[in-house]
Amino acid sequence: MKKLLAATAIALALSMPLYAEDAKPQATDYVILKVDGDDIKKSEVDELLKSFVPNGNAPAFDTFEPKMKETLLRNMAAEHLISKEAERTGVQNSPEVKEKIAAAQKQIVIQEFIKNKTKELVTDDKLKAAYEEKIKSGREEFKARHILVKTEEEAKEIEKKLKKGGDFDKIAKEKSQDKSSGQAGGELGWFTADKMVPTFSQAVIALKKDEVSAPVKTDFGWHIIKLEDRRQATPPKFEDIKEELTQQLSKKLVSDYITAMIKSTKITVLDANGNAKDLPLAPEASEKK
Repeated sequence: MKKLLAATAIALALSMPLYAEDAKPQATDYVILKVDGDDIKKSEVDELLKSFVPNGNAPAFDTFEPKMKETLLRNMAAEHLISKEAERTGVQNSPEVKEKIAAAQKQIVIQEFIKNKTKELVTDDKLKAAYEEKIKSGREEFKARHILVKTEEEAKEIEKKLKKGGDFDKIAKEKSQDKSSGQAGGELGWFTADKMVPTFSQAVIALKKDEVSAPVKTDFGWHIIKLEDRRQATPPKFEDIKEELTQQLSKKLVSDYITAMIKSTKITVLDANGNAKDLPLAPEASEKK
């Protein structure tokens, strides 16, 4: 309810430089409004601000200029009064509202459980193991160019031209279907093997410096690849990619946890006629049967 009227004021507050220059967030909570005998604390205003910002990284209420503070507080007061009036009419007891409250409560409980489960699953040891695996698979970097065409015949024709002394840069600009790299003569810059599709990476790894590959097929088409250089990469520090690793590991471990729950539970699908069948565990599982 509080989000309904405050949204415009909060969006304005967070999109404009409306902070008081010498303002400092206050450490303690206190009653910031008294509305018809009811107390509203500053922490409630701060929580509302956080709900409108990704990751909850909103500036504290104390940092806003006086006029913006007054706007936010007026909205808080108005919403408090509307909420009390709505409850007085008994609207919260209607079946439709009860159903919506139950659905919202269910989602809140699920989200909180997943948040707690993620903290439990993603340990420091698992993060460090993921880090070691990541730097192990990406310790060598490659600098290469490529020319991408649609057919094997086109790729073989380009291969012949290059063997006869053709200019890789010029041919890439004229023929490559990869327009972004083609404009730069097929230049791909420096990359690690894990950044490319496996067949492409395997071909690059097998090349010697300044060597040109035979046609290589991927889902994108046919490639002619020239390896310009290779070097040992300096691995990123653990702290620099910890957040990225946490997100990746969280997604995987929570997904594995949910899959395990489904596998250990009998789940039946019924059609409109009451005919039942087991729910497939996953698309790949059903394909194997």
